[in-house]
Amino acid sequence: MDMEKIKQWMEVAKGMQGGDFWGNLFDQDFAKQFMNEEQMKGPSAGNHQQASREASREKTFPTIDLLEGDEEVVVIIELPGVLKENVELGLSNNILTVKGKALSLHPHLKISYSERFYGEFQRQITLPDTINPSDISAKFWNGVLIVRYPRVTEKGEIIPIE
Repeated sequence: MDMEKIKQWMEVAKGMQGGDFWGNLFDQDFAKQFMNEEQMKGPSAGNHQQASREASREKTFPTIDLLEGDEEVVVIIELPGVLKENVELGLSNNILTVKGKALSLHPHLKISYSERFYGEFQRQITLPDTINPSDISAKFWNGVLIVRYPRVTEKGEIIPIE
């Protein structure tokens, strides 16, 4: 590239940024306009990030998959380390509720860092159909609760057209 063209470009850039393009480019206050403020704070943001991570985990525990087919619907609910006796499942209209308590696996040890959820939880899952509780089956296997129900598709009578 021609050196004269570079100089011209730099003059244009200078004029566009109020005269201090290169100074502003590396200025942190100016850069905050384009970057997430948490990235600019550095290591001191760790406690805030961990608290934020814990709050979001609380809202999404347990994690679920909702699988729909023509014949049935399956909900897979992950409950690692949770005992079957500490889980309760309920249904109201088309809202499936799972609640319980996740206990520490080593309560005698102090937790210095954890990404696991401990404590009471409740999660409501909106099902695609309204069903009777008697139509649901639930099985707890290796920390995974599998809830399923058959889909009932009513095929109305065929009306002849004359």
